Amino acid sequence: MTDTSFPHLGWNPAPGSPAEIAALRSKLTASASALGTAYRLVDQLLNESSYWKGDAADAFRAALTGDLPRYLRNAHRSLTKAAGRLGSWHDDLVAYQATARGYEARAGVHAKALRAAESAHSSTTARADASAAEVTSAATALTRAREALSDVRRLARELEETHRAEASRIAKALDEATDRLAPKEPGLLDRALGWVDRNLGDGLSALSALAGLIAVFATGTALVPLLFVAAGLSLAALVTHASDPKIQKALAAGFTEGKFDAKFWSAAVTLGGDALGSLPGVGAVAKGAKGAVAAARQGTAAGRGVSASARDAAQVMRTDSAAAMQHINDAPKPLVEWAARHTRPTAARPITAGLAGTGLAAAGMDLTPAGDDETAKGTATAVDGARLAGAEAPNAVSAARAWARFTP
Repeated sequence: MTDTSFPHLGWNPAPGSPAEIAALRSKLTASASALGTAYRLVDQLLNESSYWKGDAADAFRAALTGDLPRYLRNAHRSLTKAAGRLGSWHDDLVAYQATARGYEARAGVHAKALRAAESAHSSTTARADASAAEVTSAATALTRAREALSDVRRLARELEETHRAEASRIAKALDEATDRLAPKEPGLLDRALGWVDRNLGDGLSALSALAGLIAVFATGTALVPLLFVAAGLSLAALVTHASDPKIQKALAAGFTEGKFDAKFWSAAVTLGGDALGSLPGVGAVAKGAKGAVAAARQGTAAGRGVSASARDAAQVMRTDSAAAMQHINDAPKPLVEWAARHTRPTAARPITAGLAGTGLAAAGMDLTPAGDDETAKGTATAVDGARLAGAEAPNAVSAARAWARFTP
């Protein structure tokens, strides 16, 4: 069948869509970057949590050691290499298609010349008074026209073979990227990525809790970034958990059918913990955005121009968001302060770390085999629910008051 986009060659010597390849490469690059970030965060948090002791610490470290870091690292390498191969194929395909269009243009010129030569030859041979030299000249011109078109089509066939060979080489390289860098067992990478997909929400919650625990002991410039990391992971976990059909079904059964069972409370505590964990980040960014809008308006009114006003707004947003996060974190923590007053003032940080560790253990339980034990699951939900009600909810109220009083 003739390719309508290559009417003179009759076929497309270099099929393919560079735009689709570029889009796929971008997706693979983004996925590889996310997996690399997750691997580095898991590795960093595990290293920095060595001071945390006890059964909860052991359970969580057991959940994040072993296969998970290896899966994340290998998947990151596989996708990075695959993205690189696709980038090379994209560039080659663009060049091949440019060459193919050049051949098509040349074939068009030669096809036109061939039609003219055929017409001239027919006219010459039809004339009774045509000399032998005229007939020979017309036949020679016709032969040359046919050969010129044939030569272009031969070059197009060679391009097609080069395109096919390179496509096969890239396909083989993509297979090798997975074979050499992913786990060796057939299908294990798919199962690993499936595990990550199924446990993404719980993993994000656990990483948020671990980042929050490390933030308890952080000082100086490391504190605020850790707080934003913890809040951002909580927000991502909230979105992931809220879209989980199992959680939606458990909550719907409670509100519509009165089934306030273990599944309902587990779902409610999970979403509640994610929401409370994300509030500081949302509040800090909101304060930063408010300051940025004011700065942009002031810059525009002062005639500083759009670019300068945008830079001012971005700077104000960064500084105001960081200041607001620090202010929110410094807000009184009722349960911790009450416990410290009844024990000793220096107990505030260990108590805060203990509460954070409890949340971490609860969040990490679903990543371990213990998450399949209904009794252990119910106990973890009850303990975490008590933590949220007794500590995190009052902390959120206190932080909200500090947020309302804070003026950038």
